[in-house]
Amino acid sequence: MQAEVNLEEVKTSKKPNLFGMLFSPSLQFERMKVKAPIALPLIMMMIFAGITSALVAYISLGNPILQENEELAELGIDIPVGVTLGMGAATGVIGVAIGFLLVALFYKVAMMIIGNDTTFKTLFSLVVHVSIISTVGLLLNGLIALAIGGYEPYYTSLAPLFVDNQLIHTIAVNFDIIHVWYYVVFALGLQAVAGLSKKQAITVVIIEFIIGVGFSSIGAFFAI
Repeated sequence: MQAEVNLEEVKTSKKPNLFGMLFSPSLQFERMKVKAPIALPLIMMMIFAGITSALVAYISLGNPILQENEELAELGIDIPVGVTLGMGAATGVIGVAIGFLLVALFYKVAMMIIGNDTTFKTLFSLVVHVSIISTVGLLLNGLIALAIGGYEPYYTSLAPLFVDNQLIHTIAVNFDIIHVWYYVVFALGLQAVAGLSKKQAITVVIIEFIIGVGFSSIGAFFAI
């Protein structure tokens, strides 16, 4: 009995591991109840996001729309690949930091409505750690695109099935097996770390998903 208690203390005495969220999320959630680090995981995620976004920017150079842009050709504008990669990386770093903040704020508001006292720091840490799943998924899709000569990192979603309709194509991006994995793990995290019931966790996660689909749909509508 004492040995089991000591083993549990060893497990929870360590900080949650970012990559451990991919293979043993339950253990990371147990550790997060005791320690919810932000600084190092956030820096690591910003670096990963920068690398992944640079890769996505690179494969997007193969987009036929960019290659056939007559206006740029007439003006003699030729943006160097290095600039494209740099802008992509910068956008990824800044975007992921803002994204984490907004998602954490959403969950904090949701906790307040539910009557849950989980701190913003804990929720922010949860968002950062679980988001490694989305980043790895984007990296995987980028590598697939690079390997087959594609120009969009959405091969694990339904998007490739609707290439002829921009609006539906953009919405279909959200229906991705990696995103499903992310939301399932996040719901489990809300139960383990924030103490939500299964029903509450699923409801809040579904609301986040719907909001995400809504924003992407608005962007696609104005892009038409």
